[in-house]
Amino acid sequence: MDFSKSLIFSPAIIAPIIVGIIWVYILDPNIGIINNVLDAIGASGLKQKWIGGNTLSPYSIAIIYFWQQLGYLVTVFIAGLKMIPGEVLEAVEIDGASFIQKTMYVTIPMMKSTISTVAVLIITGVFKIFEIVQQTTGGGPNHLSETLVTYSYSMTFNSGDYGYGMSLATFTFLLSLVITGIYSILTRERGE
Repeated sequence: MDFSKSLIFSPAIIAPIIVGIIWVYILDPNIGIINNVLDAIGASGLKQKWIGGNTLSPYSIAIIYFWQQLGYLVTVFIAGLKMIPGEVLEAVEIDGASFIQKTMYVTIPMMKSTISTVAVLIITGVFKIFEIVQQTTGGGPNHLSETLVTYSYSMTFNSGDYGYGMSLATFTFLLSLVITGIYSILTRERGE
């Protein structure tokens, strides 16, 4: 059990640039493992441009980001589950509640603060995606997989438009701040 927990959590401690390199090795249309395996088993017709193509690039970025964050988010959820008093769960079982009833009427309501915390972590985390996009697609093709942070970087350092790049960075910061502020207000009103 401890090994599986370590395995699930390990992507969260790998530097994002290394995560990008790992996934380029897996998804690259020319040298990637997936397309090479498809070639080897005679399924060349299923080969895709997983990264760098006009269709799958944003989805590939989302999968990579989810893979990297999964261990951390699972750890937060497990901590939330462990905070539910055992007596409450035991009482619900004694009352004859099914698994679905226990989940819907006890577990989820008692984990609302954990669920909302994870939602804020995911939403604000999406604004910070830089290394994975930069390493896998560079924001392309045609800005399809671009994020606010990669676009800000591109405008600042590649195009030399420092003012525009800095305003994008400031906007990203303020947007994250607003989302976090809304979360704080909502949780304070609910007394969480």
